Amino acid sequence: MNGKFSKLKDIHSRFTWLELLLITGWIFLMSIYIAPGAFRHTVGFMLRNPLLILLNVLPIAVLLLVIYFACMNSFASGAAANLVFGLLSYANLLKIDGRDDPLVPADILLLREALQASGDYRLDLHPAVIAVIVLSTAVFIALAIVLGKKRKRRGSTVSRIVGIVLSIAVFAGAFFGLYRDRELYASFPVSSVYNVTTIFNELGLNYCFLYNFNLYTVDKPDDYSAKTVESYISEQKTEEPEGVKPQIIMIMCEAFNDVTDADAFTYSEEDDPMRGFYEVASSPNSINGHIVVPNFGAGTANTEFDVLTGMQTNLISETSNSAMRSFHHSVPSMATVLGDQGYSSLYFHPGSSWFYNRDSALSFLGVDERVFVEDLEDKSNMETSFLKNLKQLVSERTQNGERLFTYATTIQNHQAYTYSKYDFEVPKVQTSVQLSDYAEELLSVYAYGVKCSSDMLLELTEYLNSLDDPYVLVFFGDHRPNLGADYLAYNEIGMDIADDVVANCSAPFVIWANDAYAKTSDFADRFASLDIPKDGYISANFLGEVTLELAGCAKSEPFFSFLYDLRREIPVIKTGVNSDAEQPTIDKLHCWQYYRMS
Repeated sequence: MNGKFSKLKDIHSRFTWLELLLITGWIFLMSIYIAPGAFRHTVGFMLRNPLLILLNVLPIAVLLLVIYFACMNSFASGAAANLVFGLLSYANLLKIDGRDDPLVPADILLLREALQASGDYRLDLHPAVIAVIVLSTAVFIALAIVLGKKRKRRGSTVSRIVGIVLSIAVFAGAFFGLYRDRELYASFPVSSVYNVTTIFNELGLNYCFLYNFNLYTVDKPDDYSAKTVESYISEQKTEEPEGVKPQIIMIMCEAFNDVTDADAFTYSEEDDPMRGFYEVASSPNSINGHIVVPNFGAGTANTEFDVLTGMQTNLISETSNSAMRSFHHSVPSMATVLGDQGYSSLYFHPGSSWFYNRDSALSFLGVDERVFVEDLEDKSNMETSFLKNLKQLVSERTQNGERLFTYATTIQNHQAYTYSKYDFEVPKVQTSVQLSDYAEELLSVYAYGVKCSSDMLLELTEYLNSLDDPYVLVFFGDHRPNLGADYLAYNEIGMDIADDVVANCSAPFVIWANDAYAKTSDFADRFASLDIPKDGYISANFLGEVTLELAGCAKSEPFFSFLYDLRREIPVIKTGVNSDAEQPTIDKLHCWQYYRMS
């Protein structure tokens, strides 16, 4: 037996680098096996894009080499690396199972909270995966003990240190180069560029995990102090809500905008695509204006974040462009404020739950129930059936007098605005200027979508007016539409918005009360004290606070009470708009926001 072990040790000694190579390959394949995607599909995708193999193998190889040079035992380093990457892959699998959201670096800092939250989910613990990780690690440990016994360590201390340093240096170079390259990341032809889970499955966890290391961060403001913010909280005046608690419905309408108000359009009052909106806005029970949103042409979920939280996407980070991916823990919002006043909360969106990480993020924002397209019985036409589904969802949850806060996001009028969007011919836009064929197509399809949304709003108000329960309805757009490269259609109709920060990022809103609520003295008093600026412009992060005022509870929580005062002082907060004198107050918002998100 001793002779056989001696031969094995001799082979082990001669083929150390081959062992390390094979161990790297094993861990790489094990990680793909553990991932929720199809093993053969992922391997095939990577073989067609071989750079992905390098990007996923490199972190494994570096960790193996660092540990190897430290202990000079290939199987001991294999055991450690196998356990590390196995557990990371397993954590990613469980997170996707529970939230349809892959593992990102920020999750590591929230391990304790994740363990506490795991009790809220009935997860499949995947015993086969656990067995693979445990057994393979155990095999490596056994080999390390048996083949490493009484074996002299090779290599001087200096050469081992050099090996460790070089391994780390190679990884650091790749980390600050390849793993930060956004163009490279976007170049891989994934099945769905919007489904982050699919991207992680196809590009590989190791690569995506490192790529996300510098994304979606929450930047700490200069001179931030938690104690200072806590003093803000203790000093901010709050009031206990009193009076009528109306049902609340907020509808964020995809790309809804008043583009057709430009002078170039020649619509009659009857044919105006915005007719329904303006009919609601002209009611004595309503007030309207514009919100200034985070982005132009996109960023629906960023507007959603600003409205719901009272915070600003543009203050989160210099690098972050997706607010809903910037937090991985509970963050206060309108839903939590209203929840303290006895409201339940419902989010409805006739799109997929994974889009913009909505389902996961909204649960962290305290929204009790989230309904997406996969939860609906009738999926035939999510654009035309939006109002039908909304009325059904709300009526079912308010029939016994419960107070409900509903936030709904439409997909009506999402781009692209080409004639193929509808299976019928849409009316051509009516303008006094000559349009290119492409601009005319974009504007005609877009204007038809605006008309549908505007008519839907009018129909909803008529329905709510037939109810005895008091309702407040807030209807608004999420951003301006993208109508061609370099503002093509905007330029052709004479709308010069490219260099106007506010005009570029504005969307109309209307706040309306049904007759049952408008007849109460509470509404009259609350409505009269809203203090909307004469020009009607407020930042999107104030729209939720205004809604809470109409529910009588804007001052029930310190941060929203602060927003109550801030909106009256600085109604629009946007880079390039505010004066130096306003900056200290904006810095206060920034610090308070960081405190709530960190």
